[in-house]
Amino acid sequence: MEVREIKNKGELNTFVATAQGGQFLQSWDWGEFQKQRGRRVWRFGIYVEERLLSTIQIIEHKLPLSRSYVYAPHGPVFTSEVSELQKEAIIKLYLSKARDITSSTTDKFEVFFRLEPRLKLQELGNFFFNLGLKKTMAIQPQDTQVIDLKKTLEELLLEMHHKTRYNIKLAQRNKVLVREGNEAKDFEIFWQLLEQTTTRDDFRAHPKSYYQELWKLFSHTKISDMFQLTTKLYIADYKGVPLAVGLFSFFGDRVVYLHGASSNAQRERMAPYALHWFVMQQAKSNGYYLYDLYGVLPTQRSLDAKAKESAWQGITRFKKGFGGKEINYVGTWDWVYAKMWYILYRQVKKFL
Repeated sequence: MEVREIKNKGELNTFVATAQGGQFLQSWDWGEFQKQRGRRVWRFGIYVEERLLSTIQIIEHKLPLSRSYVYAPHGPVFTSEVSELQKEAIIKLYLSKARDITSSTTDKFEVFFRLEPRLKLQELGNFFFNLGLKKTMAIQPQDTQVIDLKKTLEELLLEMHHKTRYNIKLAQRNKVLVREGNEAKDFEIFWQLLEQTTTRDDFRAHPKSYYQELWKLFSHTKISDMFQLTTKLYIADYKGVPLAVGLFSFFGDRVVYLHGASSNAQRERMAPYALHWFVMQQAKSNGYYLYDLYGVLPTQRSLDAKAKESAWQGITRFKKGFGGKEINYVGTWDWVYAKMWYILYRQVKKFL
């Protein structure tokens, strides 16, 4: 096996879009978005002769005092035929390559390498836990709810919780209409509702510019182009009043619910239910196989741990009401280069 730099967008996107666990965060387009935000990006593949087995996109994140770390969100990515033994060898090669990167970034002192392979806990052997990595707080959701869009619309509805079906029908009776947001004023609607939601549910959002750039950069792409990242903004209105919004990514075989918000007013109209049912149908009609609700509390977590995450309980109940299957991934792990700086970083993060 040989590590090579990937310089071709088509090669990387085609691989990530079709490989096992391939995600938009490992797409070429996401790397370009990160570059626009002032970050350095590296892309590598593992080849056996000319056959590509795995790819990884690594992004530099700056820290104070000229420190930084490198991060592979949802990476590396593997083909489905790669064995456990090969995955172990591949990850070790990437760990070595990441160290080479950090040695070359002379203007920054790299503290650690963070990776998040989309390896399912249900299917994972012991090799990953013997690599010397340190488990850390999840950056991207470790546990998610995924709906199989290959099923008929009737089957999808039948697999939902009966209250979810009822709320979808109630939103339809209330004549809640869902439309795509295409104009600057539509983004302002998204931001205003997001501000309401963050205040109501007590969670932190990205800066406004983050969402704006994410939407603007990728919204021009047709959602039928599965080999290029697309982001779409959808708005659920009742008599012209926006009640719910969602920002979604379309890439590879799946649509991912990235960010959503809802109004404090007229919650009895059940606009969020209309929003998701509309986007699910859009995704299915455009050939996507999976609808990823992107983040739930896992079933197996203890009740005590769940109690500490009460804000997520309602979100989890809402998402799981749409049916589908809970997927548990291995999560976020660090390969530490500078132990003392890493300890300091972890201590500071506790207070942020």
